[in-house]
Amino acid sequence: MTATADYAAVYDAAMSREWLSGINDPGDPWGGMAELFRLDPLRDLGGNLGVLASYVQPGDRLIDVGGGAGRVSLALAARVGSVELVEPSEGMRDQFLAARDEAGITNAEATGDWWMESPASGDVVTLSDVTYFVRDIAPFITKLHNSAARRVMITVWRPTPGDLHSGLRQVLYGESPPRLPGLPELAAVLWELGLLPDIKPLPELPWWMPEAAGGLSTEQAIEFAMAQLDDTGDDARRLVASNLEQLYDRDPAGLTPRWLKPVREVLLTWETGGTKIPNTP
Repeated sequence: MTATADYAAVYDAAMSREWLSGINDPGDPWGGMAELFRLDPLRDLGGNLGVLASYVQPGDRLIDVGGGAGRVSLALAARVGSVELVEPSEGMRDQFLAARDEAGITNAEATGDWWMESPASGDVVTLSDVTYFVRDIAPFITKLHNSAARRVMITVWRPTPGDLHSGLRQVLYGESPPRLPGLPELAAVLWELGLLPDIKPLPELPWWMPEAAGGLSTEQAIEFAMAQLDDTGDDARRLVASNLEQLYDRDPAGLTPRWLKPVREVLLTWETGGTKIPNTP
């Protein structure tokens, strides 16, 4: 099996999970949660964004593919010539434009195309947390490469945000949910396409990581697990309470989730050199 076929197989298995079944439906499945992805564009860049910023140059045209509310590209806008967001979700674009205007950013625009239909091209093409949801990954990567005059930057989380709580469900329900395609599958596809990216783990913990992840009381630990299950019912409470010792490590400071593995953002980036690679069917 080729790396591209393996990627599609992992994707297809993951899409059998109930919460993922409608993620690519027509309409705006991400719009209802768009405000959660809006961050202050004028915040300190920090360690992870600081690494991305080191690759851009004044005057660059930065294309942000599926960039949602602009948490990456708007934060980089002051360091480049212009930003173009390519984002099919109307709700996400609305949040991008609101964040842009509130911050007084004047060099950023948004279009509503799906990336594969977009004519956008620039010096640097960037995307974060997008590739997990793309089945036909080889044509997608090819278009990224061919649309970037100088560099492509892709960031993914390992494990992916959608897989973070799989260990919790394994303990409580005996489930092993199929995982989303992540870093290993993506790197293999890039290599198969003849692309040799620099792969760099970034220093900061996830911005989306639940804050109350350690030193919890018994009641807090139960509530925390229920929140990750998105279940407030009495049955879930009893199930969590009866499995507390399997779910948490206990020390004098309190309880810490055992299922939460260390999560790191990883950057895959390469220079295109202005070259093109053949379109992939």
